[in-house]
Amino acid sequence: MKTYTYPCDGYTEIEFTNRDGRTVASKRITGGQSKLSAPLRLNNEDTLAFFLITMGGGFVEGEHYETFITSHEKTHAIVASQAPTYVYKCNDGKTTVQDIKVKVDKDAVLEFLPDDVIPYGNSKYRQVTQIDVAKGASLLYTDGITAGWSMNHKDFQYRYVHMLSKISYDGQLLFNDNLILDPHAFEMAELGLFEGYRNYSSLVVVDERVNAKLVKELQDLNNMAFDGAIMGISLLEGPGMVVRVLGKSLNNNRAILYRSIDWLRYKFYGLPHLDLRKDEAFVNALNAVA
Repeated sequence: MKTYTYPCDGYTEIEFTNRDGRTVASKRITGGQSKLSAPLRLNNEDTLAFFLITMGGGFVEGEHYETFITSHEKTHAIVASQAPTYVYKCNDGKTTVQDIKVKVDKDAVLEFLPDDVIPYGNSKYRQVTQIDVAKGASLLYTDGITAGWSMNHKDFQYRYVHMLSKISYDGQLLFNDNLILDPHAFEMAELGLFEGYRNYSSLVVVDERVNAKLVKELQDLNNMAFDGAIMGISLLEGPGMVVRVLGKSLNNNRAILYRSIDWLRYKFYGLPHLDLRKDEAFVNALNAVA
């Protein structure tokens, strides 16, 4: 894996290629504070997997990070983050920025499953995610944000968060999520925003097999009262759907999403429960919603 110096504070580029029927990481480039793990040896399967790593443990005020992921034809890879994206305080008013660009070619499968963003008190953060999915490709993508962390242990003490996610399928815009959170202008816990909850998480699925029948099956699977959380599943105008969760616990939210991810992985790819060896609190939450 090559390491270069780039004008941004953290740079990651990874490409997956099919070689003789197996997926390999044909390009791995990192720079600055961004690193990639070695290929992960998962407990239950042989799917190629990597963790995105930030060497400083989080993003510092005014930093700019760039991530590029390309899955070429007939590949299947998993890209996750080693930990949540911590955004540290921005006392000088400079915004921390992360740009993510993803391309999934025909007959490729990408499970892009980063953990949530955790903005610290007085932080400012902007994230732009652009994903281009070719016809016949398959994508599982997660994102989310918590109420954050602050010295006074109060929620929603960050200054501003803007998370823009655009996903196209076969060249047409399929999903456009423009999340703007400004605790100084709005009561974040109120109706229409976080509605008394602390954590927002989502799963976007893009696959030709997604239709109203599949959405109904997933809704039936999740037809239960989750402790401390509410969930919704919607069909997109195209071969995709979005699962959204509002909850009081980051780990509980993720566990609810992974319940759906496991069901979809088995139905689409014939794969078992995804075991990324997350911490014990997440495992306990996962067991609680199993």
